[in-house]
Parts: sequence; C-alpha cells; structure tokens
Amino acid sequence: MSAEARPARWSGLIISLHWAAAAIVLALIALGWIMVYGGLDAAATFDLYQWHKSLGFAALAFTAARLAARFAASAPPAPASPRWERGLAAFTQMALYALTIVAIVSGWLVVSASPLPIPTRFFNLIVIPNIAPPDPSLFAAATIAHKLAAWPIALLVALHVAGALKHHFLDRDDVLRRMLPSWRRFGAPPPLA
Repeated sequence: MSAEARPARWSGLIISLHWAAAAIVLALIALGWIMVYGGLDAAATFDLYQWHKSLGFAALAFTAARLAARFAASAPPAPASPRWERGLAAFTQMALYALTIVAIVSGWLVVSASPLPIPTRFFNLIVIPNIAPPDPSLFAAATIAHKLAAWPIALLVALHVAGALKHHFLDRDDVLRRMLPSWRRFGAPPPLA
C-alpha cells in the first residue's frame, strides 16, 4: 500500500487496545514486583497473586485482540527516520508481543503445574481451567520462563516509551500523537510540547 493510501493515524480501536494493554502490562509488572519483593503478609500476597493472574488473562485477551486488529488494519506510514531506528522499533514491538505471550503462557503453566492446587478465579467470576497437571519439574521450568520474560518486557516497555518521547520531543514528528486518543469531541487536547 502506498504511503498516500495509508491512514494518517492509528484507528480508534487500535489506540484503545494499545493503551488498555499498556495499562495492564504496567500493572502486571508492578504487581509482580510487589508480590516478590514487597515483604507483605501471606494474605495480602495471596490477594495480589489472584489479581496478577486475572490481569494476566486480561492481557492475553487484549494481546490477541491487538494482534488481530493490527493485522486487519493499515498502519500509518513509517516516520522519516534512519533504517536502523525503524528496525529497532519493529523489533521492540514484535518482541513485546512475543514476550507478553511467553509470560502469559508460562504464568498459566506455573499455576497449572503448581503442587498447590489453588484455582485461578478470573476476577472472582469464573475458574480458569489448568492446561497441565501438577508437575514439579514443569512448575520449576515455567517459573523460570515467566521470570525471564518479565524483566525483558519491563526493559522493552522503557525502550518503547523512550522511543516515543524521542520522536515527540527531539524529532518533533507525529509518531506519538498518532497513537494518542483523539479529543475532538471534547475540544483539542493540551499541547504535549
């Protein structure tokens, strides 16, 4: 598709899914850190684990919806930036999708293979079925995979945000603005720079 035929900005659906998924991923990172390093009592930690698991399944749904919407829609034209920069942006975005899926599936395996049969209650509404029987070796491997996916996700999120801010404040292009919600119905948004 030619640059002229591409939309000037992302669709409202893709923008909404992006920001909702971003909020969920940031909440998952924060909850994961607090669960492991927060020093909370057992009851509070248990509650955080339940929230973390529920948000993980919400992240799975949003990731699937984002991928479907992304493949169904045309992207705005790439910015006039060096090829290495566009390649880094594409790598970061694909790695975020892939690592998010790895983190979610490995987390699901952790709770499924756990020697403690604690059901996963999606926001206390329904029980999510396990995808594996209890298995100490699978539990250990999935736990490692989950942790190894979480740290790079946090790093890539920081890189993604830094790239968007660089485009906005240094390059002064529209890369960030075309992913921001449109506020036309409520008046113009406040200027970012």
